[in-house]
Amino acid sequence: MPADNKTADKPEVQDAPGTADTATATESESESETLAAGAAVAVAKHATMRYATLRIAIFIVSLAVLWGLVAATGHIVTGNGVLYLAMGALLISGVASFFLLSRQRDAMSAQVTRRTDRLADRFEANAAMEDED
Repeated sequence: MPADNKTADKPEVQDAPGTADTATATESESESETLAAGAAVAVAKHATMRYATLRIAIFIVSLAVLWGLVAATGHIVTGNGVLYLAMGALLISGVASFFLLSRQRDAMSAQVTRRTDRLADRFEANAAMEDED
């Protein structure tokens, strides 16, 4: 061994079987957790927009299905029929979104709660700063 090797005087340490794999697995798990946390923040950041968009999409699909069913029976939708179809689609989409969008609704609620808490804290801090003067 060369004399300038810094590890020449240190004894070699042998890894126990599987410790290198454990360290690599731990690193990949921490990276996975970091990515999952980042994805959760990204999902939570736009929760209200996502929920509103999905509600509109469900309404449009419901309206199209109802319109198709009425058209399949040979009827032409005119006048008040359009209003009745829209009300039916609104009812169907409301019930469907209640069951289909529960996760998105919970994420939106959490987002609104966090924002409200931040604003309340800021308001209290400003009020406390005014009281100090």
